[in-house]
Amino acid sequence: MRLGYTGIVTAVIIWAGWMVATRFAVNEAVAPLDLALLRYGVPAVCLAPWWLQCGPLARGVPRWALVMMMGWGAPFVIFMAMAMDTASVAHVAAIVPCMMPLLAGAMSFAIFGERFGLSEKIGFGLIALGAAFIIIPLAGAGNGVALGNIGLLILCALGWASFSVAFKRTGLTPPQAAGLVCLYSTVAVGALLVWVGSSLSEMDWQVIAFHGTAQGLLSGAVATIAYGFAIQTLGPPRAASFSALVPGLAAIIAYVWLGEIPTPLDITALALASLGVAFANRAFGTLRAG
Repeated sequence: MRLGYTGIVTAVIIWAGWMVATRFAVNEAVAPLDLALLRYGVPAVCLAPWWLQCGPLARGVPRWALVMMMGWGAPFVIFMAMAMDTASVAHVAAIVPCMMPLLAGAMSFAIFGERFGLSEKIGFGLIALGAAFIIIPLAGAGNGVALGNIGLLILCALGWASFSVAFKRTGLTPPQAAGLVCLYSTVAVGALLVWVGSSLSEMDWQVIAFHGTAQGLLSGAVATIAYGFAIQTLGPPRAASFSALVPGLAAIIAYVWLGEIPTPLDITALALASLGVAFANRAFGTLRAG
């Protein structure tokens, strides 16, 4: 259990910084496809010794599981970068990490018949309430966030949840799973860039080095592997619930780095989500219905 909690805390810290780094990339006009190439190309190379162990075609791994894991691949980063055209870090961090554990729990129940105790149900309910505090006001008119971008963020949460649910059923190690997702994503993004073109050659090397480290090495490799260990140890729903801690940390980093100030509603949503994580992980003991 200690390895699982160490892994998920490591991943949460990196994810929070990654969201701010992605917003920074959007502000610098880094194209979504170029960002995705850095996000997946760097770890695909770094993790080659692991994905080569099972082969590029992942021998013995169910095809449906590979397809589900790809939800956290290239589409995730591309949609995220597109949505951040109008959405702030606080909004993105509240919607995606809070929706993800709810979708992962729903998929675990619907597909694999997983059952949850009262503590987990209360936790998921609080996380859902926190997400609603953000999504419902944003869905109204005149908030400056395009409605389509909210849809993109929900798709990001769905893709992340798909990886969370499918990974444990693959039999892969965390480095193998991360390497395969990055490999397939790099091939897909590379093919698209051949068609539409890339602007990476026009960027300063410092910009490429920064995003290669933040997007690729830390988020693409370290965080994904750490999250894989958390899923193996804690189970998909409980590991996924920790993603709801990302918004608070990301909001703090965004305030310090980008000067984005969360609203009182944002702060309320973050508090509800954090309390929900505590319940989902039985921090207050195991509660029983009746």
